[in-house]
Amino acid sequence: MRHRKITILLLSGLLLIGLFVPSQIAKAEAYKNVDQFYDYDSVATINDTWGANLFINNDSNKQFDRILPKDTQWQIYGYTKRKDGFYYWAGGDQWIQANQAIVHVDNKSDAILNVIAKYGDSQNPDTFWVTDHVANQYWGADYWWVKEMGPNSGTSQHQYVIYPDGTAILLRGSDSLWGKN
Repeated sequence: MRHRKITILLLSGLLLIGLFVPSQIAKAEAYKNVDQFYDYDSVATINDTWGANLFINNDSNKQFDRILPKDTQWQIYGYTKRKDGFYYWAGGDQWIQANQAIVHVDNKSDAILNVIAKYGDSQNPDTFWVTDHVANQYWGADYWWVKEMGPNSGTSQHQYVIYPDGTAILLRGSDSLWGKN
């Protein structure tokens, strides 16, 4: 009888904890709507080998303007996904090719945006993202672990490590949150 009361108390406590702990799952839809603008106030750091392409306009008539130098930083105010990738809005009619830049990571949405801007996504609206903010593990002292999950719960399609500066790394094959196997 006493064990039964303890078990009920423990289960009740776990249920209450589950209600107040924020979920770390995000539907991918917020990042997948093509040709939709999303407000996003941040700073993009150009990190591609030769810099990043800057375009005038962000539609099928976009025109190449110039290459932004590597390691420079640019204020951005939003982003869009086009059929050929993501673009950060730098004000006016200026758009930075997002797979050539990173943004600082403060939360799970920033981590997911860095991943899909660099690597793309599965294009399946039934996928979702699972994130964990991790400290002092194999990949470093502070990073986000992001998994793109398939429509069948429990099937991970890809896994990534994202650092606070926005650097995203695709984990290969047997690599995991706990290290390389």
